[in-house]
This record gives sequence, C-alpha cells and structure tokens, in this order.
Amino acid sequence: MFDLIAFLIIIYVVVLILKSPTIKGKFGEGLVSFCFYRYLDKSKYRVLNNVMISDNMGGTTQIDHIVLSKYGIFVVETKNYKGWIYGDAKSRTWTQVIYRKKTKFQNPFFQNYKHIQCLANTICVPQECLHQIVFFAGECELKTKDRMPETTFERGSVMCNYIKSFTHECFDYLQVEAIEKRILNAQTENTFLNRHAHKSYVRNIVKKR
Repeated sequence: MFDLIAFLIIIYVVVLILKSPTIKGKFGEGLVSFCFYRYLDKSKYRVLNNVMISDNMGGTTQIDHIVLSKYGIFVVETKNYKGWIYGDAKSRTWTQVIYRKKTKFQNPFFQNYKHIQCLANTICVPQECLHQIVFFAGECELKTKDRMPETTFERGSVMCNYIKSFTHECFDYLQVEAIEKRILNAQTENTFLNRHAHKSYVRNIVKKR
C-alpha cells in the first residue's frame, strides 16, 4: 500500500513539473533548436540559444534564439501555448483561450522588439539588419493569423524557409564571426542566481505597468 501511495505521489509531482511554465518553455525552445539543426545549413548560419544580455536600464533581457548569417540576424521569440490564440500586430496584448478561460499575455512582437533594441546596442549593428520572428511551438491554433505579422510561425520548416529566403548579404563571414564574439562576450553568465535576478526584474516591470 505504501509503495502504491509513493508511486502516485511521484507521478503527481512529475505531472506538475511537466506542466510548469518553465518546463514548457524549455520544451518549446528545444523544439526550435532542433528545427534550426535540421533545416539550416551550419556553414551559413550560426545559432545561439538562450542568450541573456544587459537591457541598458540596470537589468537584463533574455533572447530565446539568435540566428546569425551573412543575410542578416534573426531574433526568435518562442511561445509554447495551447488553445486558441487571438491577436494582431498593433495590440499590446494577445489572448489565449482554453475552453472558456481567457488569459492575456504581452504581444510577443512587442517583447521581441525590445530584444532587438538591446541586441542592436550590444553589437553595434543597425536595427534594419535584424529581423524578428515569433514561433508558437505548442498545440495551439492562431485564430487571427491574417492580422498577425507575417513572421508569426507554427511550423519549424516554414520558419526556416523564411530565414533562407533572405539572399542579400549584409555582412561577410568575418563580420558574422565578430558579431558572434561580441554577443558571447556581452552575455550574462547563465547561473541560477542570474536567472533568478532576471525573473525578479521582469516581474517588477510587469507590476509597474
């Protein structure tokens, strides 16, 4: 009897962990990383994952994925959501609907634009060389996709095809290498304390809105 109770407790804890926002977020980011690995030529594209840099306001900003290439820099924000997603390019918030429950969340393109601003300042590259992408990795349906920016994706292969559609060269290979080094040198060390400080900083920003 005791073994059964212990087993059920373990199962319950595992389910809670798998449902946590952090784990779901990591799953979504892992899926995007796999798509880049599968569909992008490693000789042409360099991928940096989970990059934390200064936001030049006393805190940090966390970027899910950065794809570096001669054809530009692609900054990817990953969302792992379920249900129906409603939103448009200009709205400050979008809405997730699961049955009758509605949950507001920040327009991911507004969020990603801040990432681009911080990254452009960090690596001293014009913002027109940076392109933002939002990828929904979860089992969701974009109900207003016609009103969302065209760089909102649900399929990794389609997202990668979009990246590969850029053929005008913004940089040469030496410049791409130099940009990568600047990012790596500027990023905040990925430690528990730094992650905790970043989350607290973000929560305080949200409370002030």
